[in-house]
Amino acid sequence: MQVFDTVHGWRRATSAPLYKWREESSVVTKVSAAFFLALLMALAAQVRIVLPFTPVPFTGQVLLVLLGAVVLGRYGALGQGMYLGMGAALGWFSGMAGFAALLGPTGGYLLGFVLASMVLGEMVERRKDWSTSQVLAAMSLGVLIIYALGAAQLALFLGLDVGEAILLGVVPFATVDALKVLMAAGTGSLFLRPA
Repeated sequence: MQVFDTVHGWRRATSAPLYKWREESSVVTKVSAAFFLALLMALAAQVRIVLPFTPVPFTGQVLLVLLGAVVLGRYGALGQGMYLGMGAALGWFSGMAGFAALLGPTGGYLLGFVLASMVLGEMVERRKDWSTSQVLAAMSLGVLIIYALGAAQLALFLGLDVGEAILLGVVPFATVDALKVLMAAGTGSLFLRPA
């Protein structure tokens, strides 16, 4: 019990200034941070592992989507929108693909990044006190949104049924993304006011 109280007290003391930064930063600071997030997304897109049986690569982007939404709240979605705009115009998507990537088999994941950021960022803005389980649940919801849009476009593009799309576009990534949720929850919770 004493260990729990010590850890909880440390988390509360550590998160206070970070939570305050998110709440009190100017619009210019948040927009600048959103732009930085977009640049990080573009870099993370280029570090990828391609599997031979699916067009969906492993990247570090899901982790950045989750952290961006928690750190920046609603501005996390702005960062993802900037990333989509820059990716379409400059070819910064995975494999240096441009606008065509939005219409291709993995385009749903890119759109899922924006929607997941919107939902998670809105939750962060509205809820003031967060328990660890609530942070994990919110981030898991974000990943499910990315999976849903990604698998839907994968199915449409490749003519797959739902089960096949899940097998190609969700199952290979579930374990790694679960680890990303844990990492993002541990770091991101510092920007949230603990319950």
